[in-house]
Amino acid sequence: MPSPQGFFYDSPGAFYDAGLVYDGEPNQPNKRTHKMASLNLGLSRKNPSQLITLGEIVVLKLAPLAPEPPPIPNMATKAAGLDVKTAAAKAAEDEYQAGKITVANLKQIRDQKADELRLEHTSVAKAVESECKGDPVMLSASGYPLAASTAATGEAPGQIKNFSLTAGDHDGQVDAAFDPDSFSNSYEVQIATVDPVAGPWATKATPTASNCSITGQTSGQRVWGRARGIGPNGTGPWSDPATKIVP
Repeated sequence: MPSPQGFFYDSPGAFYDAGLVYDGEPNQPNKRTHKMASLNLGLSRKNPSQLITLGEIVVLKLAPLAPEPPPIPNMATKAAGLDVKTAAAKAAEDEYQAGKITVANLKQIRDQKADELRLEHTSVAKAVESECKGDPVMLSASGYPLAASTAATGEAPGQIKNFSLTAGDHDGQVDAAFDPDSFSNSYEVQIATVDPVAGPWATKATPTASNCSITGQTSGQRVWGRARGIGPNGTGPWSDPATKIVP
């Protein structure tokens, strides 16, 4: 006689349930291994301010004020050590932020004095030129370098070399610098934010020196920059572009 479905013969005429073992205990179901919970720290991606804030939160959680009991036992020593390191990091961060303000103020004063000196140089140079009336010997005796005679040679500015962009001292600022061109009286500096080949390019500065600061950019955005010289005999070709992520 065939056995009922799901049952198997143990001896002729007797059968046992396939879901039971011989001692009468039911088979144990498959046990799933549960993954233990863990913490998601991401410490390498946190800046100092975020680390300090996290430290203050964790210390308050692990070592709450009495009479509230700590939620996790045996954490008093660890919480105390974390509290010390958090306080030290906060003091260093506060000092750093104060130093940034001081540096920014010092740079502003430096730039103001440099601008004042630049204006004074311009005034003195004009007075020298007025007295010398184009005499190269007298002009050389002033200590100022003689200007290249671009009009006589008829040469236009050459391509600007070694154009670079660096992070400025303030958020949203990049500094441009490049080699000066002897046939240029001024320069045009442009910035692109989409495509360094197709542009669009926007003129951001026309300095007379071979460096300038460009402000008002979006922090975290990648920008490209380029420059060309402008002289009495025309404009030169654009420099090779440089790129920088705006601080």
